[in-house]
Amino acid sequence: MSSAKRRNPVTSGAVSGFMLRDLRLAVRQLLRHPGLASVAVFSVAIGIGLNTTLFSVVNAVLFRGVPIAEPGRLVEIYSSASPDLPHLTTSYPDFLDLAQGADALQGVAAHAFVRGILSAGRPSLVMGEAVTANYFDVLGVRIASGRPFLPQEGAAAGSAPVIVLSHSLWQQQFAGRERITGEAVTISGVSYTVVGVAPAAFRGTFPGVPSDFWVPVTMVESLVFSGMQSTSDQNPGATRLDRRGTRWLFVKGRLGDGRSIDEARAQIDTIFARLREEYPATNQDTHPSVLPARDVRFHPMLDGYVKAASAGLLAAVGLVLLIACANVANLLLARGTARRRELAIRTAIGAGRLTLVRQLLAEALVLAGAGGALGLVIAWSAGHALMALGADVFPIPVSFDFSIDLVVLTFALVASLATAVVFGLLPAMSASKPELVPALKDHVQGDRRSRFGVRDALVVGQLAMSLMLLVCGALLARGLVTARNVDLGFDPRVIASLSFNLQMNGYDLDRAAAMRERAIEAIGAVPGVTAVSTTTRLPLAPDINVTGVIVPGYHTGPDDDTTVDVVSIGAGYLDAAGVPILQGRAISASDVAQQRRVAVVNETMARRLWPAGNAVGGRVYTEGLSSEPYEVIGIARDHKVRSVGEDPQPYLHLPAGPSRAIGLLVRTAGPAEALLPSLRQAVWALEPDVVFTEDVAASAIAATTMAPTEIGAMVVGAFGLVALVLATIGLYGVIAYSVSRRTREVGIRMAIGATRGQVLWLILSQGTGLALAGTIVGGIGAVFAGRLLQSLLYGVSATDPLAFGVAAAILFGVALVANGIPARAATRVDPLLALRAE
Repeated sequence: MSSAKRRNPVTSGAVSGFMLRDLRLAVRQLLRHPGLASVAVFSVAIGIGLNTTLFSVVNAVLFRGVPIAEPGRLVEIYSSASPDLPHLTTSYPDFLDLAQGADALQGVAAHAFVRGILSAGRPSLVMGEAVTANYFDVLGVRIASGRPFLPQEGAAAGSAPVIVLSHSLWQQQFAGRERITGEAVTISGVSYTVVGVAPAAFRGTFPGVPSDFWVPVTMVESLVFSGMQSTSDQNPGATRLDRRGTRWLFVKGRLGDGRSIDEARAQIDTIFARLREEYPATNQDTHPSVLPARDVRFHPMLDGYVKAASAGLLAAVGLVLLIACANVANLLLARGTARRRELAIRTAIGAGRLTLVRQLLAEALVLAGAGGALGLVIAWSAGHALMALGADVFPIPVSFDFSIDLVVLTFALVASLATAVVFGLLPAMSASKPELVPALKDHVQGDRRSRFGVRDALVVGQLAMSLMLLVCGALLARGLVTARNVDLGFDPRVIASLSFNLQMNGYDLDRAAAMRERAIEAIGAVPGVTAVSTTTRLPLAPDINVTGVIVPGYHTGPDDDTTVDVVSIGAGYLDAAGVPILQGRAISASDVAQQRRVAVVNETMARRLWPAGNAVGGRVYTEGLSSEPYEVIGIARDHKVRSVGEDPQPYLHLPAGPSRAIGLLVRTAGPAEALLPSLRQAVWALEPDVVFTEDVAASAIAATTMAPTEIGAMVVGAFGLVALVLATIGLYGVIAYSVSRRTREVGIRMAIGATRGQVLWLILSQGTGLALAGTIVGGIGAVFAGRLLQSLLYGVSATDPLAFGVAAAILFGVALVANGIPARAATRVDPLLALRAE
């Protein structure tokens, strides 16, 4: 045993010595052929760089955790009255019952997104969270400076104007002042005392949506709620802290020591069963759902889509890496054939096959290492570029950190090592077993190689994968073009949307109503404005408002209803939007002023719920048959409501009620985007402290709905072009090498009378055959890939012939160029020189 222990360091040192010697020799060998090394390193760098860039995005979006203590003990608690939507929010009264009745949970906390106007220099919109006093304790987040909230600071509504600042807001707005605690910060007219600053790493629990501040949940009425909400409570006089049927809080719990999530589920089920019995009016159908927090990244309703999109992009960029690997493998196979004599001499003087394989793999490892290092530089630059681009396609500020951390570095290292094995093993095994006698004589066997060899198979695979990416990019681009030509039912180019919430400015309902009328008048006076009205939602906006409706004669009872999209509008809205009334009349100013129970439905709703054609004069109940119904006074033409690609959906228009949230739809004579600065100034002239929550042209909102397809077309199309470049290099390399090995054959053919055209076709036919095989294989794969994209395609089939034809034409065009260069060179061979080449 002792002697074995003494030999281990020697053996280890010997292995290390062999490895270092192999690596040094590999570097020298590659430096002798800088052209081959440069092409190989470039190919690997592109593959590794794109994969690392995308993985850094996926890591930031899906994998990088929130810095909280013992995340495995954290659970997410949802409640819902519908089995179709089981992961909705919870009311504050229900939360209090949960917090007091589930002893399997060490603590239960709740939070909701809110917005306000920060009065620090120029008023600015800030996003924060209203949280229960134990929020930081339940998460296990330690405040960096100051303290968290005290239990009594969440006891009564409006009683605790205290605030914890985020590290970024502290740095940006308050210059990182050391003694910020105790100072006053004004948000939406309320003065808050700063009690703490959160650690820099903690930006909230919803990835990508950083919180600027945290206030006690009991201060929510002084801010603007901004989040997921459902309601079954018809008690307008109560606050959201009092209404049991108004569900707006996300709830988290921390399991006690030794307690399981099954225990917590059982206790929470018991609590909800009791609530259903005690409060049937609001909780009759409410059921809970408890999930491990580690299984939830954004929200259960979003996570599946995000993971599927991430997997699709990783698969696409993985194809690029495979193409790069095939490219380098082809180069090394060609290089190995050219080194047959050298390897045969090594074998003849005693080098074993393992030694040769090790040396050739060392060369592959050097190439992969250099390519991986350059790929990291590409990924670092791309990550910073992505962060600088921001998130203009999202309705709220979204921020992700795409920096290269230890996880991303590990991925790049593993990818580089795997790449070295993938593209290095086959050439190493092939070249390490030379036929000694022919190799020592330097006999050329290239003329007799099989008509379809390993290098040809690699090129066909490269071309096939390139075609798949090109077809997917073309399908997405075709869908995007089709979507942009869809009739939306209105012209978004001449419509602008201005939204602001006067609650953030301390207005009551009466002052807000007066301000709304003054804003309508002021904007209507701006040159170029042709119409102005109010609305709670612009068509195609990301927020969705739905309600259940009951139509006598169509629905059979109080539990039978139809869910439709609903919008509250002011007088003149349909004219301003450019949506004509087909039957009846529109909502008038007197309807709004007197809050008449009238409604305008669209064609689809009229046709579906009044199939006999008697919609005008019909009745619609939105709050049950015991409430007062709305009378249908008109039918409006259909237009797109949620997305560009949707089929016509029922849409219900109701008169706008009193509100401090002001949404203005402005129709312009020319492009609306050009008038936005003047529209903002018109409002600021009335109230300088207004902060717009939305000030965009409707065309930008329509473009947002197409963002997934547009981004997909750009990314997949770019991957396809990069893959095509790599595949072209591989095809060129194979044909050029083939020409170099067939010099004598070409000379003989030309010496016995072959024309240049015949020689040209001889060479072109080989490359054309490879391109045709790649097109067939890639086309079959593209059919299956296209079906996976069907949900992102607007009016385009997954087997669209134009997309397939364009992609195939591009592939064949590039393949002909890659074939043509070496083929043209072959026609210039001098027969006498070629015959002497051997």
